[in-house]
Amino acid sequence: MPPARKTKTKLSRKELQQLKEYGELDPLSSITEEKSLDDVISKALGRSGYGRFTGKLGKGKSTKANKGAPKRSTRPDAYSRLLSSLSAAGSLPVGRDPVVSDDEDDAIEDMEETEDGSEAVNEDEQMHSAADSDREYNVDEVDSDELDSEAEQGNSSDTEDGPKEMYEAFDYMEKHYADDDSEKMHKKLAAATGKEYGQSITEDSVLGPVVTYDLAGEKAKPVNPRPLKQKLVKPAHKLNKSSEFSEFQHKLFNWLDQYRDVVYSGRSHSNGDELTTAYAIHAMNHVMKAKDLERKNNAKLAKAHAAGNDVGELRDRGFTRPRVLIVLPFRNSAFRLIEKLLTLASAGKEKNFTRFAKEYGPDEDEERRHNANKRKPEDFKSTFAGNIDDAFRIGLQLHYNKSVKLYADFYRADIIVASPIGLRMTTGAQSGDRKDFDFLSSIEMVIVDQCDVLMMQNWDHLVHLFEHMNLMPKKDHGCDFSRIRLWQLDGMAKYRRQTILLSQYMTPEMQALFNHHCSSIEGKVRIKPAYAGAVNDVVAKVSQVFKRVSVRKLASANDDRFGHFVDQTLSDIEKDQKHLLIFVSSYFDFVRIRNTCKDRGYIFAAISEYSTKSEAMRARIKLYEGELQFILYSERAHFYHRYPIKGIHHLVFYSLPDHPHFYSELVNLMLTHNNDVSADQLSCTAFYTKFDQLKLERIVGSKLVTQLASSERSQFTFA
Repeated sequence: MPPARKTKTKLSRKELQQLKEYGELDPLSSITEEKSLDDVISKALGRSGYGRFTGKLGKGKSTKANKGAPKRSTRPDAYSRLLSSLSAAGSLPVGRDPVVSDDEDDAIEDMEETEDGSEAVNEDEQMHSAADSDREYNVDEVDSDELDSEAEQGNSSDTEDGPKEMYEAFDYMEKHYADDDSEKMHKKLAAATGKEYGQSITEDSVLGPVVTYDLAGEKAKPVNPRPLKQKLVKPAHKLNKSSEFSEFQHKLFNWLDQYRDVVYSGRSHSNGDELTTAYAIHAMNHVMKAKDLERKNNAKLAKAHAAGNDVGELRDRGFTRPRVLIVLPFRNSAFRLIEKLLTLASAGKEKNFTRFAKEYGPDEDEERRHNANKRKPEDFKSTFAGNIDDAFRIGLQLHYNKSVKLYADFYRADIIVASPIGLRMTTGAQSGDRKDFDFLSSIEMVIVDQCDVLMMQNWDHLVHLFEHMNLMPKKDHGCDFSRIRLWQLDGMAKYRRQTILLSQYMTPEMQALFNHHCSSIEGKVRIKPAYAGAVNDVVAKVSQVFKRVSVRKLASANDDRFGHFVDQTLSDIEKDQKHLLIFVSSYFDFVRIRNTCKDRGYIFAAISEYSTKSEAMRARIKLYEGELQFILYSERAHFYHRYPIKGIHHLVFYSLPDHPHFYSELVNLMLTHNNDVSADQLSCTAFYTKFDQLKLERIVGSKLVTQLASSERSQFTFA
């Protein structure tokens, strides 16, 4: 039995600060009465008849043993008040356990936060009145089951629980998360554990080349004609501003609805809104189906308790409440996404919306920044429009009474939207006592959007997040073990989790994440479009030379590239050579080259993402006036600032940029203020290795990448 929540008369200043920073009350504090879950889980598995999967094939026990399962234990003190009130009214038979919905559970927990029963809020929430912080709408209070049944007049398939909903005929979610102890499921788990996926490539007219990874014996799944909950159809049409998906959304949503792991590397600022709408609908559809299942099971239990019957095991949840995790780089992306989620939820009341709009929405200086960025490329304006703070986390709690609470406690939230650094601040450092990963233990769907932007931050935070997801929790957090799915108890949650990675391009880091942390039993899909090549966007009349650096192996590629650059390029820089720009994609290589150039006494400047605007301005002026031999320029500096560097006569790519359009942008900068310079005096050289095939494909095109990567020639020229 989980320990009863202790009653607090007043929150301390430390607790208020933690509530403000983390969005939850003291998430990293330890409970005085520690309790191991091993015994409780073993008992739950022992009475269920579920065969524990250890990675080896074996036939599970018969599920007929469930008939003799004992009844659920009495709720802790958090539910005793509700029990006493209901018993006094004669609503429950003596000795029966009450059935408490999630909202009632939250209300009871909120009442226990303070002695007088008032809701405990943090300092920011106390500054807003209910009228100021909540956004209300006129929404008819109609039960969702009534809406579903009214819209399904043509469906005559009824069950003992009521009309059968239209999505259930092709409900991939129900099959994916079902407690299946069959021999076939054990084979699928063994294959997923051993990563025994068979690959096949198909050409899609809209998405491009599609690589599917299927487990042995699995067949292609049909397209779900009605994938959405009926009550989500109208909000989805409103959000999408159309009664139908676009062709792009339809093709992509088909893969998402099958609960496969999906990596899509064709994101752009032009299709970003369509893509965000598609996965927002998918995430909300998943949460609504899961919550409706819990409510129906609650109704079954209430009916059985009233009749004095034992309904058996009804398992529909995990250890903790959060089901969906969406990882984004900036608050502006979170603001646009949550606005879509609120539209899909059709919430009559949105709690704490004013605070959300203030902390995540555009501020009063947005117009000034927009005017300052008018000359920037469209992708830059799309990425950096609005609030670009990269440290945030927010929980969304959906209630059955058509209201949504923003800034919900993580352990009461259904959806968590956060950045990698925001979650890392919550989960704690790699070592130490301040760590809490339990709220990630039951994540069923994780969506990582704009991976290309996350690459410009700290990718290690994202890897750390995946390494600590779907682990066994250290504390029970008041969960009801009789309702936890058996594969959750068995530690197989990561094979049921759906992972969706969305990016503008594919990187080795994304591929490693896809290979090591995406293991869905439904299979995987990798969608990477063909590239025409960024060289086609170059308008400057300059000879572009691509040189392949010979490397011995992947582990020594960085050292081999650096040695070749020092011997071949730096030695060729004469004392009178000027107007040179050296582009470096990796910050580690940037520091290495900078230190070497300092030791050799070159007259140069270094512009990185850590350089101030004044430092960058002085360096650009000195290069233009010929006072510097060269500028060392990092990719992250170009990503965050897009400095218009003038007076470039010679351009050297120490390593190819991850963003392909950076190549054409920098080469085209050679056109600025070089009218008196002939084309023979301009040069562009790019170094690459055979391990840079992904970068090389985006720059020279999918048709030429094989030739440049594996040809006997090591130098190629584009005029």
